[in-house]
Formats: sequence, structure tokens, C-alpha cells
Amino acid sequence: MINIKYLFLLFFLLIIVSQDLYISFSLALFIVILIRFFTISNNGLVFREFVLLLYVINYLLSPSISFLLGEKITAYNLKLSPQAYFNLAIPGIVFFYLGLFSINTNLFSPNFSAVNIAAIINEELLKKVTILAILSSLLTSFLPGDLAFVVYLISLLQYVSAFSLFALNPKKNKVWPAITLLFVLYKSFLVGMYHDAVMWVLFFGIIFIYIIKPTLKVKLIGTFFVVVVVLFIQSIKQSYREEVWYGGKQASLATVSGVGYSKASADIILGEENLLGSLTRSNQAWIFSSTVDNMDRNKDFQGLTVVYKYIEASLLPRFLAPDKIKSGDKEIFNTFSGHTINAGTSMGLGIFADGYIAYGAIGVYIFGFALGLIFALTFKLLEGWTKISPFYVLLIFPLLNYAVRPDCELQTTINHLSKGIMLYGLIVWYTKKRFSFTIENSAQ
Repeated sequence: MINIKYLFLLFFLLIIVSQDLYISFSLALFIVILIRFFTISNNGLVFREFVLLLYVINYLLSPSISFLLGEKITAYNLKLSPQAYFNLAIPGIVFFYLGLFSINTNLFSPNFSAVNIAAIINEELLKKVTILAILSSLLTSFLPGDLAFVVYLISLLQYVSAFSLFALNPKKNKVWPAITLLFVLYKSFLVGMYHDAVMWVLFFGIIFIYIIKPTLKVKLIGTFFVVVVVLFIQSIKQSYREEVWYGGKQASLATVSGVGYSKASADIILGEENLLGSLTRSNQAWIFSSTVDNMDRNKDFQGLTVVYKYIEASLLPRFLAPDKIKSGDKEIFNTFSGHTINAGTSMGLGIFADGYIAYGAIGVYIFGFALGLIFALTFKLLEGWTKISPFYVLLIFPLLNYAVRPDCELQTTINHLSKGIMLYGLIVWYTKKRFSFTIENSAQ
């Protein structure tokens, strides 16, 4: 739980610096959650804290920095005053937090060491699953839509099996998570899309810390390294895309190396332009504020109409709903956000904007709590799966990989969760006899 005493102590200290109540509270809340993330990460899988941190960075930290820097410096300015914005965002985060932690669960403290003897018989199977899942990821671009998505979900099992091998024996099996992470980094660099790679590196970091239990110094060094890598990616991303997508160059490591070499300097990586670009990338608040501004002018609140469209698109096959919105369709974004983007641009409204489109300010609070509650119910479901094998806790990463991202469209969240639960639930049921074990049997 958040330490209220430290929160208000930091809040009063930050008021002296920022001289703004809302910004001070937002920064204090970020610092308290960040400190908690680091201090408890050796004792459990800090997945909930990680999700909360993502939302606080996007909806409180980044807009606070943007307000402090001013409109002349930031590229995408918020269309609301600090008071108007934070009166929505801070309660929205609080309600999201309440939903996220509303159900008690033991999911995040799995005892991997207690099952090593019994699980060792599955080690060869886990290796085979990792290899097959990696190979299946190469097929998705050749398959039709729905089938491609199923194969994509199957391909994500490479991380579950590779991370399970690491949990079984970190020294012996460290090569397996390394293979999967290097592979996703390789693919990300080639296509110029890096979000997946960064998320999987962070997910493995959560597992690594829980299993290895490094010192605070090591965790801070690792965090610094990840931040530098993200800034480096941000510095080369646009140049690489221009050369490959529009310049006719081949998508290859040679092109990546060439662009990286030209950009690999501290002046560029830590330069104002790159830092501001990274700030914009982690600032879902400007889309949220634009949506609020647009809806306040048009007064075209939708109730649950848009949510029904998301559910229809996610759950119904096209022959039952021929007019359902397509994946990546920007119609809803262009209609309600106050911006117009083409199909090749990836932007999502986010849960708070969807809530405001539905019911205004109260919608932000309802949708924030509802999303947190959906995640909490998912945690409880996985807790039941871990009674078959504690390694099923790692299914949380492919299941919620996209859903927990603040810029994720609600349609994508529903789609990934519903189909992921069905597919992984089927796998859990099918493999129950093979993976199920008890401590008593392991001792025989």
C-alpha cells in the first residue's frame, strides 16, 4: 500500500519548488510509488506496482513536467489548465489504484524453489516450447487475421517457458531468456517498432529481481541502463524509419548499426530534442486532455455506445458483425480526440479518454476503477491456475502485455484479455496432468 505519511511529506516539500498544489502532489505520488517499487521488488513480483507506475508516469509525471517546462518548449501541449487536467487525472489514478488492489491475492509471491525437484522433469519440455514458440512467431505475417492472432498469442509462450527455465535454475538456464530477449530486440530493430522489446525487457527485470534479489545499487544501475537504452532507441527511431520505410534501404542490422553509429553520442541521446521526444512518447495526457477539450466543446457524450463497439469488434466474428470496427481503425480516435491521424500512425485514446467520452468526469473515475478491477479479477484467475503449477503465474505477462499499456486502445485490451484467457486457459487445462504436481509427489 502507498505510504500516506511519506506522500504528504514529499508533497509539502515539492510545493516549495513547483509552487503548484497539483503538480507537487503528482510528483510526490510518483516518487512514493517508485520507491515502493524498488523496496519491495525482492519480495514479490511487482507487476501491480509496475502497472501503476506506468499509468502515473503517463498521466501524472509527464504532464507535470510538461506544465513546468511550458508551452514554448514541449511539442504536444495539453489543452487544459493544470487545475482542470489534474482534477480529472489524480482522482482517475486513485480509482484505478483502488480497482487494481481491490482483491487480495497471493499470486505475486510464487515459491519457485519449492517445486524445483518436481518441475525438473519438465525442463526439456520447456526448452521445446521456447523453440517452437519462437518459430511460430515467424509465421504470423503469413496467416489470416484471426488465425494470426492466435498464433501470435502462442508465440508469446516463448517468454513464459524461457522465464520458467530461468526460475528453475538461473545459472544453468540464463541463456534461454537471453535468446528470447535478443530475438525480440532483433525483430524490433528491423521493423523499427520497439515497444514490445522494451516491455519484455522490463518484464524479465521484474522476474530477475525477484529470483536473484540484487542489492538496491544493482537495481539502480540496471534502471539507469534501461533508461539509456530507451533514450538511444528514441534517438535512432525516426531516422531508421525514414531510411527503411521511405528511403528504400533494406531493413537489416547493418542499417541499424549505421543509423546508431551516427546517433550514438551523448549530445544526441541526452540532447534536448531527444529528451523532449521521450517525454512526449510517455505522455498519454496530451491525448486525454485533447479529448476532454473536444468533448467539452461538442457535448457529444456517448454513454456506453463506443464500449459496445469495442466489445463487438473484440468478441464477435466478422460474419456475425460485418460492420464492426477493424483493428487499427482510427475512426473513433479521429472522431473524439480532436486530432486526425492516418491508419499508419499508432495512437490510442486510453482508458481515461474513453471514460470521458462516455460520461464526462464521472466516466474517468468509473472507467479507471473498472480497468483496475478487471486486472484484479485477472490476477485472481491466474492464482487459481498456479494451484496446478506455480509457473503459470508467468502467463500474466503475455496475457496483459498490451492491456496494461496506458496508450492501449480499450478494444485491444478486451481483445487480448478475452482471447488470451480462452487460449491460455485451454492450455492450462490440457497440460494439467503433465504439469500438475504436489510437494508430496516431488519427495517420492
